[in-house]
Amino acid sequence: MKIHKLPYIIYRDYPDYGYLTDNRNYGYDTVCKSSRKVGELIISKVGSIFYSVLENCPQTLEEIVNRLCTYFEDAQRDIIYKDAQKFYSTLSDKGFIICNEDDNTVNCIPQYFSYKDKTSVEIPPLPETSFEYDNVFGKENRLHRVHLDVSSKCNENCIHCYIPNRNKNNIMDLVLFDEILQQCIEMRVLNITISGGEPMMNPNLIKILEKCHDANFSINLLTNLNLLTDELLEVIASNPLLSVQTSLYSMNEEIHDSITKRKGSYRKTMDSIVQLWDNNIPMQINCPIMKQNMTSYSDVIEWATSMNIESSADYVLFGCYDGSQNNLNCRLNSKEIKELYERDSSLINNFSVKNIKDVSEEDAICPVCKSSLCISNTGKVYPCEGWQELILGDLTSNSLSEIWNCSTKVINLRNLKYKDFSKCISCNIKEYCNPCLIMNANENSDGDYMQVNNYLCEVAKLRKEAMLQLHR
Repeated sequence: MKIHKLPYIIYRDYPDYGYLTDNRNYGYDTVCKSSRKVGELIISKVGSIFYSVLENCPQTLEEIVNRLCTYFEDAQRDIIYKDAQKFYSTLSDKGFIICNEDDNTVNCIPQYFSYKDKTSVEIPPLPETSFEYDNVFGKENRLHRVHLDVSSKCNENCIHCYIPNRNKNNIMDLVLFDEILQQCIEMRVLNITISGGEPMMNPNLIKILEKCHDANFSINLLTNLNLLTDELLEVIASNPLLSVQTSLYSMNEEIHDSITKRKGSYRKTMDSIVQLWDNNIPMQINCPIMKQNMTSYSDVIEWATSMNIESSADYVLFGCYDGSQNNLNCRLNSKEIKELYERDSSLINNFSVKNIKDVSEEDAICPVCKSSLCISNTGKVYPCEGWQELILGDLTSNSLSEIWNCSTKVINLRNLKYKDFSKCISCNIKEYCNPCLIMNANENSDGDYMQVNNYLCEVAKLRKEAMLQLHR
């Protein structure tokens, strides 16, 4: 029997258990959904040793047992053999590895992702014994997502961008990246988002992606795709743990280019999307809705759906993180949002009457600093994408672990509840609201994230009215 380690499985060894996942928490899927999702699994400390001895190349059970015997010197080989056989068979049955009886089979790894298969697959629910990742890890306040700004430089100049133009001038050097990556490994981070600005403007991007892959990180690459090269495409396509997120503002070239303020950007982005599609690279297309594309954004969603590509559209934009709000001239006002709701009920942010519940004063107001952090190209740590003015720490003077576990700012943000916002807890439409500390901070003259943003209140009121109308 040969044991095949699957390339799209993430593994982490935690103090009390091992954790396996197939990237379901981070990677993008097709519209029709793929059958590759095998869920997640907690394994014992002994199981962690059994899994950790697997190599990327296929091994016989005998070869693996020989390695295991060096870890369990007091155990009889035949007992180790039986335990290993049972353990690997169980993992194989659950889809985390492949046990193949035919030693002559060269390639038995199934195709894990395809846009071409338009057959909708019903993904079976996770078994009752499945580890509830978000619930357990969230309660532990474990850092498992890091958003990494490897370049504030950008080759576009989007009218809604929250990065002030004067700050679009730096790239992360490879030495700093290596330091950050090592700290992420030590903290057992699972997902790294590579972003900017435009990450492809960092000349070391290929090395960055390769290093993340070698360390078994799930990777999300946020890019406008204008600078995609054949070499970079090959690196992306070779990594089954990498997904791409890009923005497409309209199927009308003029509208798209008017938003990016770069003539020809639509064609470059579209050509690259097709290249990703041809190579079966998981991706998501985002379409932020603003005044310029409010009548044409739906064409993007329709086209993406026809291509079996996941997509999303959202109208809630937030101001520049320097408080200037120069980018909000394009944001929809209340009247325009109401018009959108009347035309497209899917934009009620996936709220459903049956899912609306009472909000308790002890409920968290925001998930910020509970499982994720952002890091700038200079090593400064901040709470969330677009909130760079609140510096939580600096990796040039403190470790990521110290900032995450000991920073007073981190702890304060992590512990914020509805009861800390008197306006929110007493509000009769709070169940229809998505509070956002970034909007509070970026659109307040003092950067005060405790001052509730009135725009959010207006949106919540409109959402309630639209939902009640929809379900009459």
